Amino acid sequence: MSRVEGLKCVLGDDTYRKIRNAKVLLVGAGGIGCELLKDLILLGYSEVHVVDLDTIDLSNLNRQFLFRHKDIKQPKASTAVNAVQSFNFFKTKLVPYQASIYETDLFPMSWFEQFDLIFNALDNIQARSYINKVALLLNKTVMESGTTGTNGQAQPTFPYHTECYDCLHRETPKTFPVCTIRSTPSQPVHCIHWAKSFLFTSLFSEDDEPVVQPEGKDTGELGTDNQQEIANLISENNELVELKRSIASEDFVDKVIAKVFTKDIENLLKISDLWKTRKQPTPLEYNNQIKEKVLKISKEEIGTGQREWTLEQNLKVFIDSTLALQKRIAIEKEIEFDKDDEDTLNFVASATNIRSHIFSIPLKAKFDIKSIAGNIIPAIATTNAIIAGFSALLSLKQFDESYENRIQNSKAVFTVSNSDKFVSPSMLQSPNPKCATCSAVRGVAHFDTSKTLNDLLGALQSTYGLDEEISLSLGSNLLYDIDFDDNVEKTLKEMGIVDGVLLNVADETDKYQSVKGGDLKLPDIKMAEKPPVEEKEENDQDDEEDGVELINDNDDDLLIVDVKEATSPDKRKAKAQDYDDTHVTKKPKTDSEIEIVE
Repeated sequence: MSRVEGLKCVLGDDTYRKIRNAKVLLVGAGGIGCELLKDLILLGYSEVHVVDLDTIDLSNLNRQFLFRHKDIKQPKASTAVNAVQSFNFFKTKLVPYQASIYETDLFPMSWFEQFDLIFNALDNIQARSYINKVALLLNKTVMESGTTGTNGQAQPTFPYHTECYDCLHRETPKTFPVCTIRSTPSQPVHCIHWAKSFLFTSLFSEDDEPVVQPEGKDTGELGTDNQQEIANLISENNELVELKRSIASEDFVDKVIAKVFTKDIENLLKISDLWKTRKQPTPLEYNNQIKEKVLKISKEEIGTGQREWTLEQNLKVFIDSTLALQKRIAIEKEIEFDKDDEDTLNFVASATNIRSHIFSIPLKAKFDIKSIAGNIIPAIATTNAIIAGFSALLSLKQFDESYENRIQNSKAVFTVSNSDKFVSPSMLQSPNPKCATCSAVRGVAHFDTSKTLNDLLGALQSTYGLDEEISLSLGSNLLYDIDFDDNVEKTLKEMGIVDGVLLNVADETDKYQSVKGGDLKLPDIKMAEKPPVEEKEENDQDDEEDGVELINDNDDDLLIVDVKEATSPDKRKAKAQDYDDTHVTKKPKTDSEIEIVE
């Protein structure tokens, strides 16, 4: 049996035909993305566009199996695409982009419209939330997936029918004030952050410019108003910059130890206010006698880093790693921290423990420091593959005859966990009525940005029945309200209402209703208690006449995205790694053309 016949037997002729004509977007070419790309081309999708800004690191190779050692520093998207060509049996068209998904000139809303499905294989909250907003604006289904160690989840999100990505509160990575990291650490993680993000980058990564200037704006972000401490932070930083300039000297290592572990600590002790309620640190004692003892420690005594090192062993590792990095910097010019680079990891681990000793903080084994410094929740290749597989299988349900059937047949979230029941399906949840993202009424508009803000106000009032008590804002920047009309004669372009922006329109009187008319055409957004079932094939003509209909029961906010023109084929072709540009579905619009997204 051929591959085609085999897929038809499994999927059915109708589903197979739809998949062979489907065009999908894969955002992310990392652990899950590599597995998903393999699955999607083996399912026979017509086109897969892959977007990833990153390049390949050494640490990726243990779980991202489309990459090899020779690919380090190469773009993930194009490398992944090239790697799967050898088994691209269905001749799926693959288009890679090494670019940020936020680039609205390259990826305007009209570009996203071409895709039947969006697959998220991202590793950060901000990008997932952005794709979520795009999907809500364009009414696109997103196949969301993610893993954490042995745990993982795959689920579809249907705009306004099921909970969106932002319906649930998610913890953001914890950050620490500069003053805590630099002056008053109390936990091992504080010392790790100091060693990795301050000491290592200052000596081996950053340019020879002070991070904090005496009268710069940065002083307000230090987390302290103690002027003596602020002055010390500035002086400490600038002294380190000066020290870096002597990186080629024979006594560089001794200078670093003397400065950061002795002199800097002595200067901190002079700031008496810091130690009224804290235990004082103890400057490192490091003389020729101690140095001679340290240098005699063998590699066998230090071991692999599974157990904690003594203070002397940490000093030995610090000296050896600094010397190694000192030699490398002369050739490489700049070195980035990589948890799988032994020199950089040894430097950070030993510096962390020496500083921890100084501040009476428990020491950590190198293995533990590696996990924290690399922000590691262990990524397991098997979990990635399972979740990618579930995401690909769930996508098959999106080709049923009706939108309603697609939702009903996909009402399952596949969760993988390290428990008695390894795989657990569960029901999708309804949208959270308090979600600030999907409770807003949204639409996509194309309009001439040479029009004035006053023209836009008139269009909003005539199209939606709004009166003068509305406000317009871009993010936190207020453009207009009843008491602030300074900008009404400025053009939309002057106000920053350009390609891809989110314009927030707040109705202060809650008198929203749909009324047609106005010089600028805007989406016809009607209110209803429940979202309608989309019958795409039967209602195509209605969509062309009436515009996009996005329904929600919250009348406070109307978000409009301005996409005045599609990116030119030449520009997109260049960004798409020299692959052909037949995927560009719209010609550039003229400034005078006003169009509702079909």
